[in-house]
Amino acid sequence: MAVYIIIAIVAYAIGSINFSVIFSKKMAGFDVRKKGSGNAGSTNMLRAVGKKAALITLVCDVLKGVVSVLIAAIVGNIVGENVDKALLVQIAGVAVVLGHTFPIFFQFKGGKGVATSLGIALVTNWQLGLICLVFALVIMALTKMVSLRFNNWFNFISCTCFIHT
Repeated sequence: MAVYIIIAIVAYAIGSINFSVIFSKKMAGFDVRKKGSGNAGSTNMLRAVGKKAALITLVCDVLKGVVSVLIAAIVGNIVGENVDKALLVQIAGVAVVLGHTFPIFFQFKGGKGVATSLGIALVTNWQLGLICLVFALVIMALTKMVSLRFNNWFNFISCTCFIHT
């Protein structure tokens, strides 16, 4: 039981590292949540700080999901038969997205969790993760926007794909 709690805390802490706030303060001298949409995500970074900052933020946010799930998988393999490895990965995935969305280090005001969910999807079911990524890129190219409905749909698909692994 303790391993599940530890993984949840570690994944939440990783998710709580808000790269958009850190990079916007470092690169532009302001908190990105005070500009544009007020969201701490890659899209607002693109609008408020620029392409380079947005790309770095996007990659780091994806990596949060990847690292959290990989840590859970590695711990599951080390602990062995006394732990449900799939459940451990699922707990890590949910916790890292919660940390990204409600970061303890940044007054619980984070991003939407789309990039972090993509990282989870790419690790847990890379084929479905790539399908989601391609679909997202096509929709964004056609509509020139990333809508809240799309973000919610993507998070749902990402969660579904790692729950069924």
